[in-house]
Amino acid sequence: MKSKRIRSSISYKVVLMFVLLTISIIIVIGTFMINRIDNFYHEEFESLMNNVFSEEYVGRLNKNLEDGNVEQVMTSINTYSGQMGIDSYRNYYILDGKSGNAITGTNPELAKTLDMSPNIISALNGKIGDRTEASMGYMDFAVPLKNGNNIEYIVYVKDSKEEVNSIVQNILSIIFSSLLFGIFISVAFGILLSKTIISPISSLTQKARRISSGDFGNTIDVKASDEIGQLTNTFNDMSMELHKTLKEKQSEIDKTETILQHMADGVIAFDTDGKIMHINPAAKKLMRIPKIENSNFDLIFSEIDLTMSQVNVAEKNLEKVIKRNESEIKLFFAKIKTRDKMGGIVVVLQDITEQQKLDNSRREFVANVSHELRTPITTVKGYAETLLDSVKENDYDKDMFETFLTVINNESDRMTRLVKDLLLLSKLDYSKKGLKREEFDLASLIEGVVSRFQITAKNAKVNLYYEPIGTLPIFTGDRDSIEQVIVNLVSNAVKYTSANGKVIVSVGKLKGNVYIKIKDNGIGIPREDLPHIFERFYRVDKARSRERGGTGLGLAISKDIIVAHGGDITISSDYGIGTEVIITLPIKKPIF
Repeated sequence: MKSKRIRSSISYKVVLMFVLLTISIIIVIGTFMINRIDNFYHEEFESLMNNVFSEEYVGRLNKNLEDGNVEQVMTSINTYSGQMGIDSYRNYYILDGKSGNAITGTNPELAKTLDMSPNIISALNGKIGDRTEASMGYMDFAVPLKNGNNIEYIVYVKDSKEEVNSIVQNILSIIFSSLLFGIFISVAFGILLSKTIISPISSLTQKARRISSGDFGNTIDVKASDEIGQLTNTFNDMSMELHKTLKEKQSEIDKTETILQHMADGVIAFDTDGKIMHINPAAKKLMRIPKIENSNFDLIFSEIDLTMSQVNVAEKNLEKVIKRNESEIKLFFAKIKTRDKMGGIVVVLQDITEQQKLDNSRREFVANVSHELRTPITTVKGYAETLLDSVKENDYDKDMFETFLTVINNESDRMTRLVKDLLLLSKLDYSKKGLKREEFDLASLIEGVVSRFQITAKNAKVNLYYEPIGTLPIFTGDRDSIEQVIVNLVSNAVKYTSANGKVIVSVGKLKGNVYIKIKDNGIGIPREDLPHIFERFYRVDKARSRERGGTGLGLAISKDIIVAHGGDITISSDYGIGTEVIITLPIKKPIF
């Protein structure tokens, strides 16, 4: 594996390229030199032989043969041996003109081993044999000597080319040495050159690896203005742009993740196989999913008749409602598209339990308002019609008119109180800006309310007491609304306490809060009614409440006012024993 990695490296390729180039150049030059030397020797040999054995010289030799001076021929040839370059590598022989066998020569031993070369054959045929080929292992030249028309002798010169071969061997030795030296230089130069190329590339590679792991770090130093330098500059620019883009993308992802994490609605994303890609905490809580890896689309939504393929082929987003863990959940199914391909399904889960309760409460509220208004309206209408009939028939008396008009007036007052309470509730529901912020003495306000109800309590034979504990600080809030709460609670306590009973109103300070306690030993509230006591239009004893002018909204309004001030109101009661109402209000400034 390591050797494969080395062979695939640029350094290895550069060095190998230089080595192969050096070998190729030296081999080409060496081959060219050897061929040139070999050709040079062949050409020199051929030229020398042609110069020595000129037509004039060959003619004289033939003339001597015709005159019978054979010895003169031999002497003349010996005389020209120097010009023919006769030495240990080059010899000449006198061959028989008919058989081609050697008669004599400068090397008698070699004369016995002479082959019948093409040039000898040419001479036997009466032609000068001067053809030499580089592929042959020797050079030769054959000249026929004629006596008239008969070939008497052949002068044959043969060069073994040992001198040429010796020179070639020396050249090969030089080439081999040059080759080794050239390879060494090529390797060294290739490594040096590759380092100049690889060093910045290695820096780019290391930087790219750091970027792939999320470490953008510093930019790479540019040490040259060549192509590598331009590449480095481009890479640095790309790195900075990529870093910027990734930061922006990550920021968007973080924002989306934060939104999903804190959404009240649940979100589940499924891949094309139905496996969960993403789920936010709200979805886990709504669907009670313990382990994501063991859950899929079909398992989570097993109670509805819907598959992923149905969602994918649907022309519009689908909606379903399921009940899970006493909650009513509305599901919105949508396809995820990525570059015209299906990327899965996203499901938005909305807990509509509270919405359904709110809708039911609104319907109940409207029904209660209608019922509360219908009773006095019916009464007013009935008495008014009776009066009209009496007037038409001229059959009426003063006492009847007074009684009927009193009833009509009382019912009108009742409707006025109801409308007033409804307007106040609406005001508290949608905006608390109507409340005034002012500083006032809360203890004095409560004491004043208690004083006002002393006559009412006395008439009802109820003992009403005010018991302040300690000194209260100046309170900041809406004086009128706080007074309305105290009036309502003291009024209820006196109203629902039997004769000889008592009502105690106490106020004090506890851990940064002001508390107001209204305790009575009246008829009390049944335990089953306590959870609903602050609901609008809820009455424990509906008949008795209406008789005493109640609208069923007093406690609901009181709670809204106290909550608007950042406080709390609680009621504890035992039926037949009595009731205790405790209000706590923060001394600090209210939240409205």
